[in-house]
Amino acid sequence: MDSIRVKESLRKFLETVSFKYPAVGWYFSSEEIDNSFIFRKDTWVCMFMYVRMMMNKGTRIRFSGDNDRACTGPTEYFGFTELEDDGGVFIAETERFKKDLELSMAYTRESAALIHPPKGKYLYMEKLENIDDDREIEVVNLFPADYTNMTKLVTLSHYDRVANMDNVLIPNASGCQSVFTIPYNEKFQENPRSIIGIMEPLVRNFVPKDMMSFSVPANRFVEMANNIEGSFLDKNFKNPTGY
Repeated sequence: MDSIRVKESLRKFLETVSFKYPAVGWYFSSEEIDNSFIFRKDTWVCMFMYVRMMMNKGTRIRFSGDNDRACTGPTEYFGFTELEDDGGVFIAETERFKKDLELSMAYTRESAALIHPPKGKYLYMEKLENIDDDREIEVVNLFPADYTNMTKLVTLSHYDRVANMDNVLIPNASGCQSVFTIPYNEKFQENPRSIIGIMEPLVRNFVPKDMMSFSVPANRFVEMANNIEGSFLDKNFKNPTGY
């Protein structure tokens, strides 16, 4: 979805929903864009150590197949390298997020099925308002101010759907899966769902306590923004507080 339409849609959301942190967009490119943060260390880091920096400094984070020495999760989950099969040891025995190796290996197989090949050499994560107008945005991350504003996004996700139980997911997933891999996979589905993320216990060590993410593919983001007028979020609608 072209950047101009996505940013216009964000303005519609900002009129009715409050956010704690700036919206973020993801896009592929073959360019090495200047002033981008790049993972250069040879020791493990988590990408969420740098998300606040990216927001505050107005820069962007660049992911590629060259990041595997530092930020291994995005390298694999964003499709730049094969998802490593360690027999389930890391998730079951190191992190202890799964009860046994069999369950851990099932998690890895399910995760692998959600990964799509990257459309460019690089994948960028950047504040939505700063993204160039000629970019094609794949995924949008929103950070609602509180649970009241999260409920607005959840309800709007169901507003134009027949089904009422499965239009929003809170997946058991790594932080990087929840903000890109899974919502990007939803782009290819007939009825894209919204993803509530950053629910991994390890990642919570690297983000502010009040940070919650709500992510959708860009095409669904625009669709939801167009549904605001006439809905319970319409600024001209007086929401009843009692009956």
